Amino acid sequence: MRVFITLLMILSVPLSYAKNDLDHLGFTFENDAFVRDDGLYSNGLLGSWGYNDVRRLDKQTLPAWLAYLAQASYLTALADKHYAISYSIGQLLQTAIDLSQDALVEDDAPYAGLLAWKGQLSAYDELQHDQLSLLLGLVGPASGAEFVQNRVHEVIGSRAPQGWDHQIKNEFVSRLQGQRLWRFYDLQLEANEFDLIGGIHGGFGNYRSDIGAGLGVRWGRDLVKNFLSASAFPVRKFNHSQNSPHGWYFFVNVSAFYVANDIFIDGNTFWDSHSVDLIHQQFSMSAGVMVNIHRWNIFYTLLHSTDQYHGQNERTRFGSVTVTYNF
Repeated sequence: MRVFITLLMILSVPLSYAKNDLDHLGFTFENDAFVRDDGLYSNGLLGSWGYNDVRRLDKQTLPAWLAYLAQASYLTALADKHYAISYSIGQLLQTAIDLSQDALVEDDAPYAGLLAWKGQLSAYDELQHDQLSLLLGLVGPASGAEFVQNRVHEVIGSRAPQGWDHQIKNEFVSRLQGQRLWRFYDLQLEANEFDLIGGIHGGFGNYRSDIGAGLGVRWGRDLVKNFLSASAFPVRKFNHSQNSPHGWYFFVNVSAFYVANDIFIDGNTFWDSHSVDLIHQQFSMSAGVMVNIHRWNIFYTLLHSTDQYHGQNERTRFGSVTVTYNF
């Protein structure tokens, strides 16, 4: 696992980019304990860092292999745009809903862990934000999810989940995703503002393939300056957003997806493992607040989504906190 993390870190570092160019450094913690729940998507830990107002997407600002992909993308053809680059490394884990069973429960979701790196490129102005992202990761015992969850449960004095012997097997995973957001309506309300954000996205890979559309509503201050941090989609599973060091806002997002495959539900791609029947049409809603304290940004989100698989007897609900420092 350490070798895998080191490799992903090396892939993220262009040799010509100095340390003092770093614009933001953040940490995200996701957990179903925020809604007094346990089971299914249980925990996420992510570290992120990035660069804002990048002049171009080339070998001066990106690792050579990622610069090649960026130059071949439509982002560099967009006129009069600012660019941003962000990276994240983290671990996500999912347990069955019934944590007490050590035998395989056929109609319960599989135990699964993910250790992954994500690189995200953005081209944006005050009204439109385009993103391209690539996720590379590892699922299965090598992700270290069982070890982390057991240690956490030891610390908090809770009984460890009993079904990790039935987790999905080791597999390298990837996902390529594109997304576009529009800030298509805004209204000044005395000292504060209101806006609407629409979005479409699509992604494919053996980690997850889906298409979706969403709508976001924000109310707060300095919404234009904070457009880079906004979304019309739920903040989860490496949907990393960058924060601006100005203003604050409350938000509500609603979205709909068609999911073709999800390794956390379908199990392993190339060999047999435990799985359940994926529901392809899914809907979600998230709500929260973003606030700034000097150079610090705090992003708090609560998410609720419809069932992910047939026979699911507990909704997917969890909370997320992101703390970012802006240099």
